[in-house]
Amino acid sequence: MSDPKLVKSWKITEALLERARRALPVGHEREYAARLTQYHEFLEHNELELALDVLEELGHLISARGGFWRDLERAAENMGLADRLPAFRKAFSEAPEPPKSR
Repeated sequence: MSDPKLVKSWKITEALLERARRALPVGHEREYAARLTQYHEFLEHNELELALDVLEELGHLISARGGFWRDLERAAENMGLADRLPAFRKAFSEAPEPPKSR
C-alpha cells in the first residue's frame, strides 16, 4: 500500500497537470490530438513526469499562456523536479499576453 503523503502529492500533481491541460486551447491537428491521447495514458498509469513532458511539448507547440506554465512549474516543484523549474519560469516570462478586455 502507498504512503498517504505520497498519494496526496500525486493527487496535487494530477490536479495541477489537469488544470494546465484545460488551459490549452482545443487543437484539431493530428499531432496535438495524438499527444493529448498520450498525456491521458500517462496520467492513467500514474506516469506523472511523462505526462508533464507531453504537456510541456504541447505548450511549446501552441504558444501557451502564462498560467499554463505556472501550473507546470508548480507540478514539477511538487514532484521534486527542481532542475525543470528554470525552463518553466522562462516559458512563463516569454508567454504571450492574454487579450485585453474592452
